[in-house]
Amino acid sequence: MPVTDDPRLIDLTPEDYPRIKDLDDTVWFEVVPGQTPEDLRDHLDLRHARALERTGEPLPGEAPTDRPPLVGIYSAYDMAVTVPGPRDTLTRVPIDGLTWVGIHPDHRRKGLLTRLMKDHLHRVHDRAECAVAGLHASEAAIYGRFGYGCSSLDVKLTLGRGAELTAPPAVAEAADGVQLHMVTLPTEQGMAALHEAHLASAATTLGAVTRPDAMALTWWRDYPKARGEKEKRRLLLARRDGRLTGYAALRRESKWDDATPQGTVQVVELAAADDPTLLALVRRLVSFDLTSKVTLWSRSVDDPVMWWAGGPRSVDLRAYDSLWLRLVDVPRALTERGYAAACDVVLEVEDALCPWNAGRWRLAVDTDGRATCASTDEVPDLTVPVALLGAAYGGGRSLASQVPTLGGTEHTPGAVRQLSRAMRADTEPYGAIGF
Repeated sequence: MPVTDDPRLIDLTPEDYPRIKDLDDTVWFEVVPGQTPEDLRDHLDLRHARALERTGEPLPGEAPTDRPPLVGIYSAYDMAVTVPGPRDTLTRVPIDGLTWVGIHPDHRRKGLLTRLMKDHLHRVHDRAECAVAGLHASEAAIYGRFGYGCSSLDVKLTLGRGAELTAPPAVAEAADGVQLHMVTLPTEQGMAALHEAHLASAATTLGAVTRPDAMALTWWRDYPKARGEKEKRRLLLARRDGRLTGYAALRRESKWDDATPQGTVQVVELAAADDPTLLALVRRLVSFDLTSKVTLWSRSVDDPVMWWAGGPRSVDLRAYDSLWLRLVDVPRALTERGYAAACDVVLEVEDALCPWNAGRWRLAVDTDGRATCASTDEVPDLTVPVALLGAAYGGGRSLASQVPTLGGTEHTPGAVRQLSRAMRADTEPYGAIGF
């Protein structure tokens, strides 16, 4: 039987780990030395995973196998994101964190990615566990056509060793009382403490995405063969009044230049529930012996660290796209978050991939910043592609800036400004953790 161009969509089981690893290594060509197919159970949630299985006989040069190869895959995590709440508060909204998306190089441009994305979004809608999906884009041009909008930036800051951090006196004084200690990852105790601090800091950090509780102890798996001569990952924990209030997950790399230490500190995650904790953590990070610079990932353009250090030019700021959000259930998603001001608009949403979203919705926000959203036959005030709502959902990117440049039509003068101001947060969101 010849190979067909219509692969079969299947659920996955632990028996599929070898096929999954083979596809993953082929798509990403980032082979992790020492990782076995069975190790994928620590990283892959099979409940939300689906794959495309090739049909037909083996191709020339292929070894015969009991099961045909996989040519496409996706999975997802049960996560949550911190978004604007009513008025001056924050709230946590569950999201379906899409991950492991890949198509075999031999099967690109055949509509398989569209099949997977449609299957994913329809399954999220059918499960009704969350109204919003999120992802990190390996290539920024891919996911806008599936209704995702970039809602936050991943701001990378680089500070020199001993960088002076000038914070307000009250913050600096409180930071002196923060207790810090460092442990080595991954241990069960260390990962449990990290997760506790992770959840505590996310509650006060706009844009923060949290890991599933079920994967907290396996997320930081260490592969000694892949790590090589690098040190194990370290965890710097911060406590105030006996509570964990922040953490930094880091790794140092030794380097010498003309007998002078030039080591680096890579901080893959830095989070704090308050400014004194943040200041205490960064003070420690820029004081490690034998190092010359510290890189902080997933920060914000409103990050206090940047201004404590003297501004953008003092921290070598670089910005990349971070979390992409997609409304899977428009009325539910728009009522789960809060708003900064009252508004009353009729939205006409364009959504080809999720037809239940397409149509007209009246979004009414009261003076407390709480919303109702219901289907309506009223004349629309504003027509928008669903991706624009995803981009604005996190409180960072304003609709007023998006509509003129990325699409959308204002039918009632002032409607864009009214909704844009209601959806905006006071500060820019932080970059999300990698997933």
